[in-house]
Amino acid sequence: MRFLLYLLKDIHNLPMTQHKTVIHGNAGHRERAQHKFLEISDTNLIPDYELLELILMKSIPRIDVKPLAKELLNRFGSLSAVLTASPEDLFTFPNIKQSTLVLFRLITEANKRILRENMSNRPVLCAWENMIDYCFLQLQHESIEKFLILYLDIKAQLIRSEILQTGTIDRVLIYPREVLKRALVLGAEAVIIAHNHPSGNVQPSAPDMQMTVELYKTLKAADIRLIDHLIVGPGRQLYSFSAHGHLTTLPKG
Repeated sequence: MRFLLYLLKDIHNLPMTQHKTVIHGNAGHRERAQHKFLEISDTNLIPDYELLELILMKSIPRIDVKPLAKELLNRFGSLSAVLTASPEDLFTFPNIKQSTLVLFRLITEANKRILRENMSNRPVLCAWENMIDYCFLQLQHESIEKFLILYLDIKAQLIRSEILQTGTIDRVLIYPREVLKRALVLGAEAVIIAHNHPSGNVQPSAPDMQMTVELYKTLKAADIRLIDHLIVGPGRQLYSFSAHGHLTTLPKG
C-alpha cells in the first residue's frame, strides 16, 4: 500500500478528471496524515476510514475527503467492498470521478498480483491464507456467481488462475470436461475451484454437491487431484468442501 501511495501521488493531475470544489487550508492536514502513515510502525493500527482517506487524497485534490471516506465505508460496509465497488455505484458520490476509479482498480489489481505471486513461489498448501485472500478478492463482492479455477503443478505451486465461467445471481454452470481440458493443456497436477454465493449463504446447494462429485471423478480419471472446492460470500464467509470432509468420502478408485 505504501509504495502505491508514492507511485500514484500525481494521479489527480490526470486530464480525464476535473474538480471544481476547492477548500483552502486543507494542505496541512493532508501533509500531517501522510507523515503519520509513513512514520507509524504498525499500519494495522490505522482505522479503515483513515486509510481510505489517504487513498482518496491521491485522486481528489484540495477538499476534505474524510467525510467521503466514512460515507463510502458506511455505504459499502468494508474497505475491500469500496475498492471493488462498481463504477455505477461509486459515481453516485459527487466528488468521485474516473481518476478515483482508476486508483481503486490499480490497488485491487496490484493486491491480486502480489497474492498470486506469493502462491506461485511456494506450495499453495504452505500459502493457504494467501490463497483464501486471493479467492475473496476475486469473488467476494461480485453480484453474480463466478467460478475461479486455480491450476497447480506437481509441487502444488500455482501455474495459472482463471475465471472459467460466469452465471446469474444464484447459479453458475461449470463443465468438468472443460476444467480437465484446460488442466491438461497447462500440465496441471492438481486443481482448486472456488465460486461465490452473492446471497450470503455459503452452504453448498444440491447442484454444487453434484458438480463437485462429477468434477472430482473427471479429474481423478486423468490422475489430477481436486484439492478443494471453496464457496465464498460477503463478510468473508467461507465454506470448504475439504474441511467438511466431502472430498475424503468420495471414492478413491
